[in-house]
Amino acid sequence: MLARLSAWFIVPAVLAATIALVGLGKDTYLMGDFRAFYCAGSAIAQHANPYLEEPLHGCERAAGPPAEPSFMRGVVLPAPLPPFALALFVPFSRFPFGIAAVLYGALLVAAMALAVGLYARVTGASSVLLNLAFAAITATVTLYVGQPVPLVMLALAGAALLVRRERWWAASLCVAAACIEPHVAAAAIVALLVALPRTRIPLAVCGLGLCAASVALVGLPVTLAYVRDVIPAHALANAYEWQFSLTSILTSAGVAAPLAIRSGELMFAGMVTLGVAVAYRLWRASGDPAVLVFVPPAFAVFGGVHVHFQQLAIAFPAFLYVCARHPQVRVLAATGLALAMIPWNVMSSSVLAGVSPLLVGAFSGITLGRRRGLLLAGVAAGLGLSLLVLASVGLGPPLVHFVAHPYPPDALAEAGWGDFSRATMMRPSFLMQWLRMPTLIGLGCGLWALVRVAYPPRAGAGVAA
Repeated sequence: MLARLSAWFIVPAVLAATIALVGLGKDTYLMGDFRAFYCAGSAIAQHANPYLEEPLHGCERAAGPPAEPSFMRGVVLPAPLPPFALALFVPFSRFPFGIAAVLYGALLVAAMALAVGLYARVTGASSVLLNLAFAAITATVTLYVGQPVPLVMLALAGAALLVRRERWWAASLCVAAACIEPHVAAAAIVALLVALPRTRIPLAVCGLGLCAASVALVGLPVTLAYVRDVIPAHALANAYEWQFSLTSILTSAGVAAPLAIRSGELMFAGMVTLGVAVAYRLWRASGDPAVLVFVPPAFAVFGGVHVHFQQLAIAFPAFLYVCARHPQVRVLAATGLALAMIPWNVMSSSVLAGVSPLLVGAFSGITLGRRRGLLLAGVAAGLGLSLLVLASVGLGPPLVHFVAHPYPPDALAEAGWGDFSRATMMRPSFLMQWLRMPTLIGLGCGLWALVRVAYPPRAGAGVAA
């Protein structure tokens, strides 16, 4: 009981310690992504286009505290969410930015806590394991910068439970709410459309509702421009940004951005197809339709075009599901999750550098036993130490001095952001490439565990081999 209760305080404690150490000065990115969403909501409230250089630029410079980092003052941070998703931020724009950030942060904390409670019922894993698995990403990436991923996780967890109870309309509404992150929700939508015919009409109605809401908020021309112009521009702008997508890996290796984007799109389509096939097999074998909701998104966030670390947490419930229910792949799934649960790209945070071996060790000790827990805790500590060594010997990213120049007010915000990310965030160094490896290996192990359960080896095949 004490361990279960204490686990709920891990995320708030790590977040509070990070804020206390980094501070609220000029060079913090606290609620940095929320700033763009806040200003997009303000633009919608003023009947302006939330995807253009203005009024985003003026709003982002005027908002605060907390103030944005000085090196980003001349750069407009885009808000690439669909129009219906930006409606969430219109009420927050009515408050001063500081108050809005506190209220929005409280909403994210509450959503994440509810998601953990629901996922405990969906996956069969304890809330202790779920809190340990989500802690590092949630505290140091998602909540700190203000990403809406906890809302997506809550929606998917609710949809999984409702599908299990055959409440098709309510489940469809939850999946529609998860479309805040469209490429994540799309995988679950495809699986439900393929496997459960009774969700097709509810999902179609919800889709029409989201389209109608977008038109009502920003008008038909802006809604069409979002699909036609904003999505391709954002893919191009973020092709050079350091992240976990295949597109980012290819561009950092010197591949031209258009080819890298097309390759990422093909991989995304292939991974969604594989995820749907695996979820369908799991459903038919277990009789649990909930897997159709949370298994396909786990595959969708591997590779693709645009995948940040906070979105990778979408895959963790699927790994915990097979870890809790299928002992034959427990080592594979738990080891993969132990490697993937730490956002190594923010290891410059002294809080995370000290806490990550403890989180990994505690999670692995519970799932795999004390010896393996100590071993994986040592691996986590070694990975953290390797980053310091690589940086000290000069294998880190070079320092870049970026000078932003003004853009036309009617230009897409992605124009300036693309120049900024190409100049400062691509960072093609050995250290930055190494940072991807533990995460991608961990995700690969977890996905392979799902495949192994869905497609178990035949008894005769093992003897023949």
